[in-house]
Amino acid sequence: MPVVIESVESKSALQEFIRLPPRLYGAFPSYVPPLTMERRSILDPGKGPFFKHGEAQYWIARRDGEAVGRVSAQIDQIQPSGTFGDAGLFGCLDAIDDEAVVDALMGTAEAWLREQGKARAFGPCLLSINEEPGLLVAGHDEPPLIMVPWHPPYLAPRLENCGYAACRDLHYWRLSDTAGNLQALRQRRRFAAPLPDVTMRNLDMRNLARDIEIMRCVYNDAWKDNWGFVPLAEEDLKGLSTEMKPYVRSEFGMVVEKAGKPVGVCMVIPNFFEIAGDLGADPSPIGWGRLAYRTLFHKFRSGRVILLGILPELRHSVGGSVMAIAMVDEMTRRLLDYHRDVEWLEAGWVLDNNAPLRRLLQHLGFKIARTLRLYDKTLQPG
Repeated sequence: MPVVIESVESKSALQEFIRLPPRLYGAFPSYVPPLTMERRSILDPGKGPFFKHGEAQYWIARRDGEAVGRVSAQIDQIQPSGTFGDAGLFGCLDAIDDEAVVDALMGTAEAWLREQGKARAFGPCLLSINEEPGLLVAGHDEPPLIMVPWHPPYLAPRLENCGYAACRDLHYWRLSDTAGNLQALRQRRRFAAPLPDVTMRNLDMRNLARDIEIMRCVYNDAWKDNWGFVPLAEEDLKGLSTEMKPYVRSEFGMVVEKAGKPVGVCMVIPNFFEIAGDLGADPSPIGWGRLAYRTLFHKFRSGRVILLGILPELRHSVGGSVMAIAMVDEMTRRLLDYHRDVEWLEAGWVLDNNAPLRRLLQHLGFKIARTLRLYDKTLQPG
C-alpha cells in the first residue's frame, strides 16, 4: 500500500502525533516512553515554550489507514542568522523500519522548509537545538535519561539514505561508581582551594525563578561563541521553576559569584525516569498515585547536568579551569551527601570537537555513555 502523509491540523490529530512513539516502539525492550503529559507541554502549540519564538508543522505517515511514522519541520526565530548554514529544522522523526515511510516523511518536511525560504535542513531536534537534539546512534541499551531522546538503531541509516550527512556528534558523559570516586574527589578538593573573592551558593528556592534567570544569562554568555549556539529564552527554562520544582532541591543548583557577580553556574536535575519509567506514557489512576508518593519520598540515584558554564573572561584562564573542576567536584559531593548510593551522573550534550570540556570530564572520571548525531542536507529547488 502507498504511504499517505497527513498534516496535523486538529486536536485529535495532535493527540495521535504526541502518542505515536510508544505505539511504534513498544516492542523494543530498551524503549521507555516519557509521560504524554510532559510531551504535550512541549509539543502542543498552545503550551510549548518553543512557540513563543518559533513555528512548526507536524505530519503523520499512514499506510492502509494505520499511523506508521511522524515528523516535524520548524523555524526558530531566535536562531542567530547563519547558524547551521541558516537552515530550517526538522524533528520528531519516529517511524517503522521502512525506507518508503521515512523518505515520504522527510520529503514532506523538506518541501515545507523550502516554502519558508530555507535551502538547508538540519536536525533532528525535538523542536529547537535546546530541546532534545540529535538522533541516537550509540547507547540504545543504556537506561533512559531525562530530556534525552531514544530512537531505534535502524532510523539513522534510513535517514542517511534520504541524503542526510552527519554534521556533529553530541556525547553524553557519565560518571559511574560515584562512591568509588569519592576519595579521588576529596583529593581534588584539596587542590581546588578556594579562589579569592569566590563563593558558591545554593539555589534560593524562595526565589527560584530569579536564580533560574541568573543561570540562563550566565549560560548564554558562557556559550555564545560555541558552534550551533542558540540562546536560551526565558520561556525555555520556565518549566524548571514550575513543573520540575517538586524534584529540584536547593543543593542541585549552584551559582558561583566572584566579588558578588555571578560568573559560573551548574545545575543537575534528577532522572525523572526513575519514578515514572515503569508507569507507561499514560498512567492509570493507581499509577498517578504511585508517582505522587514517589515524588514525596523517592531518593534519586541518577541525574543529568543540564546547565554548566563559566563566563568567557574566566573560562580560558587557570582560575577558570580550577573553578570548573571545583564546581563539578562540589556538585558530585552534594549528590553523595543527598544519597550515598547515587549510581551515576551524566553531563551532556558535549560537542565531539569540544576538546577542553572533553579533557575536563575525562580528568574527573567521566566516560562517554551515549551519542546522538545531528544531520544536515542541502535542499534542491522544488
